[in-house]
Amino acid sequence: MIEAAREAAGEATARDATARDAGTREAGTREAGTREAGTREAGTREAGTREATAREAWRAMLALTFSGEAPSRMHTVCQAFDLTPAALKILLVLSGGPRPMRELVEMFRHDPSYLTSVVDLLERRGVARREPHPTDRRAKTVAMTEEGRRVLAQAQEMLSVPPASLQVLSPDEQQQLLRLLIRVVDAEPTIPTALRPRPVTSPSD
Repeated sequence: MIEAAREAAGEATARDATARDAGTREAGTREAGTREAGTREAGTREAGTREATAREAWRAMLALTFSGEAPSRMHTVCQAFDLTPAALKILLVLSGGPRPMRELVEMFRHDPSYLTSVVDLLERRGVARREPHPTDRRAKTVAMTEEGRRVLAQAQEMLSVPPASLQVLSPDEQQQLLRLLIRVVDAEPTIPTALRPRPVTSPSD
């Protein structure tokens, strides 16, 4: 009887140990699941915050492009050089080299007849000219003239004058803003070279 009691006690102890192990594993599984769920939730919140921040940053850039001084400055420059905004944009693209007419149509998504009228204006102003396509006799390319380079340089000088609102930033903040915007612009390969900002070295560097 004593031996049987010992065996029964041993079996009970073993069952208790097994139950404890099972409970520990279950608790560990629940804890791991909770941590994983928490990590996913935190990642989702972070992704949502990042997207919301990117949207608002883009809204700020759109506000500066379509409101404030930018539209009136563009209007002033176009009047000064007898060009339309579309003509000035094409001139900026041509600063990187001659472009086929069909490429300009695809790039600006204009009706071909409208683009033809814009190129006609550029030719009348003497800032661009049509040339034979180097490989396709049926096609034409558009190239900038020396007068076009002179006009574009003056137009860019006028457009590049910063608005007074930019002075709310300190020189260091302006440097930081420039570095960040250069990184964003570098990620957009279709932006014409003539529009791309250049790094500025401060005197202390």
